[in-house]
Amino acid sequence: MAVRDLAQRVGLNEATVRARIRRLEQSNTMRVVARLDLGAVGFPFTALVGVRLRGRPVEDVCKELLAIPEVISVLSVIGRNDLEIQVIARSMDELNHQLTVVIPAIEGIISLESALAMKIHKYVQPWGRFDEAN
Repeated sequence: MAVRDLAQRVGLNEATVRARIRRLEQSNTMRVVARLDLGAVGFPFTALVGVRLRGRPVEDVCKELLAIPEVISVLSVIGRNDLEIQVIARSMDELNHQLTVVIPAIEGIISLESALAMKIHKYVQPWGRFDEAN
């Protein structure tokens, strides 16, 4: 949303809204970022993947996963899996290759449990952490 549109929506002038946004950014409370529509840029397939590890530190496996461009998020979790990752692909063949060849070849990964997103009903990411990984 453009700052002008935001200013109109909240009933303030544009300069005031820009100043407030700048203060929030400077205090590391907020960061303004662009967000891509994955389907529009050629990645219509998204898989949510639970990853189980054994015999290797989580951080080491994460480093290798982060090097794969199609892996767009990596989270350490508790529960049945050690990691939850999100993988995007241009085709089912490409997604199949990532999930059956590329990712399982990483040392320490013992199993993957994947779910293909058939339709995204809601995908909002208003919250996040501003550390080096972002």
